[in-house]
Parts: sequence; structure tokens; C-alpha cells
Amino acid sequence: MKKTTFIFMIVSGLFVFNITQASAGCNIVWTGDLSGSVPTEETSITVSVAKAAHRAIFGTDSNNFNNNCWQSSYIVYMGHGGYIRNVCMSGDYTEEYFDSLTQDSYLTRQGTWSVNCDSTLIELAIFRTFSQNHKIILSWSTVSEIDTAGFNLYRTESEDEKYIKINDALIPAQGSSTQGASYEFTDTDVKNRKTYYYKLEDIDLNGSSTMHGPKSATPRWFLGIFGIFKK
Repeated sequence: MKKTTFIFMIVSGLFVFNITQASAGCNIVWTGDLSGSVPTEETSITVSVAKAAHRAIFGTDSNNFNNNCWQSSYIVYMGHGGYIRNVCMSGDYTEEYFDSLTQDSYLTRQGTWSVNCDSTLIELAIFRTFSQNHKIILSWSTVSEIDTAGFNLYRTESEDEKYIKINDALIPAQGSSTQGASYEFTDTDVKNRKTYYYKLEDIDLNGSSTMHGPKSATPRWFLGIFGIFKK
């Protein structure tokens, strides 16, 4: 059973003029010899999003991460040559043909890729995890919220795996343009001595969303006494 608790923070006499624009509605976009875009939950280039970009650009998966690039290859022409495809953290992608008989190689396709996002208006003050015995408490607070509908929380057991939403319903926003709010969510569907990764999503009234995190936590039995917050 998951429990959601809301703790409201009243900000008296405080007016926030420097609203921060956070990224939302993000897409992996690539240009050059190949071009296109696909949606992503990530807001910047990471190892996991680079792997997704390789799949999107070339239509093939890669399990080889070398020199900050995801790489795949396949053989053609009766085993005498093949293509090597790279999608790199630098924001470049290349496809190179290699002839095993002549030992010659040359670029066949190349270009650049990035993560482009729309924007929502929310200023997040803090997002952190609190490890205890057989549970993890997630806590976050905002300085201000403009047209914010609410929040979702996502969890995975590996940073490279897909994040799964863990709240049953949208956690409603309680802040405003001049007032923030604090929130707390307890995840009890966890095992001790296992590390979990979390992301926080904020959604505005237009349906645009922003991902924050990831944050990690490892529940242990003795943390039921002390507890550890991670910023």
C-alpha cells in the first residue's frame, strides 16, 4: 500500500519575480544525413538517452558502450565488409563502412543529435529521498508553481532501464505563482539492501511535463531507526 502525504508550506510576504523555466515536452532530435525526432522523458543527453538515440537514428539496438559512444555493427557483402554505427555523448552520430579485404574505411552517413525541450514554469526547491526499513520516502518542495496540474513519481532498479510510474493518480499541485508547497510520498513496494532510482515529473495544465532527477535510495533495516536523506 502506497501512502501519499501532503505538507503545505505557506510563504508569507514573499513574492518570487525570477521564475525559472524548466525543460518539458522533450524530444531526441537528429539532423544531417539522417533526420527525425522521437519523444523522450529525459531532459538532457545521458548514457541511457544516447542508447535510445542510437535505436531511433539507425533502427538497431546497441549493447556496446565504448569511448563515450554507443556502437553497433553488421556484416554485408558475404562477410567481406560491414558498417559500424556510433551515437556519441558529444552529440555526434556516424556510420562508417569497413572493407575487411582492403582494410579501407570511409564515412557513409554522419550528423548531430540533441535533446530539445519545450518549457514549463515551475521552480523546484528540492527533491530528495529518505531511506528507511522496507520503505523509501520521497520529498520535494517548490518555490513557485505556475499553471501546474500535479506530479508523478517514477522508479526503476537500474538507471538504464525504463522508469515505471508508482503513484496511482496524479498528485495534485498545491502551490501558486507566489507560493510554494511541500510534498511527501512513501514507497513501500521495495526490498531492503536493493538500490532504487526515482524521477519526479511535474505536469502543467496544457499537458507538458518536466522530469527531475534521478535520485537513488537503498532501504536497510537499521535505517528504520536513523533514516538517511539524500539531497
